[in-house]
Formats: sequence, C-alpha cells, structure tokens
Amino acid sequence: MSREIKARAAPEQTCSAANAANSPSHAHHPQQANLLSAAVAAARVGVCTRTLKSWIARGWLSATRTPSPKGKGHLRIRPGDLDALLARGVLR
Repeated sequence: MSREIKARAAPEQTCSAANAANSPSHAHHPQQANLLSAAVAAARVGVCTRTLKSWIARGWLSATRTPSPKGKGHLRIRPGDLDALLARGVLR
C-alpha cells in the first residue's frame, strides 16, 4: 500500500496576518460575537499576539477570558477598549 503525501506551501504572512487567518470564529460562543480574539485584535493594530498579550499583562488593555474547565480560556477584547487604547496615543 502506498500513500501519497501532498505538501502544502505556506503563504508568506506577517505575524499578525498569520494569527488573524488562523483564529477561529465565535460560533461556539454567540454571546461573545461582538468581542475580538487576541489574534484579530492584534491584526487590527498591526502587532503580534505576543505584543497584545503584554499590553494586557501591563494593564494597558483590558480583556476577558472565555469559560474553560481549567480557568484559562481564550482572551477576548472589546473593540471599544482597543479603540480607546489607540485614541490615547499609546501606539505610535
């Protein structure tokens, strides 16, 4: 039996574009449809998710977590909070 393996070429993407492309939809949590995932929020402002998460850790940006049995659900950011951060001129 022979199996054919097909390799996929990975497109050239920046960190934020790759994160946004791989982020899941909010289909499982419709009440959070108006919230942004960390990847989508990072792509909106043109930074990597690691940078966005550091802003959250420093208290520059507030975020909530989705429900999880372990208590460490996925981060969700309100678009208004992201807009407020930009309006304060923190990012240049």
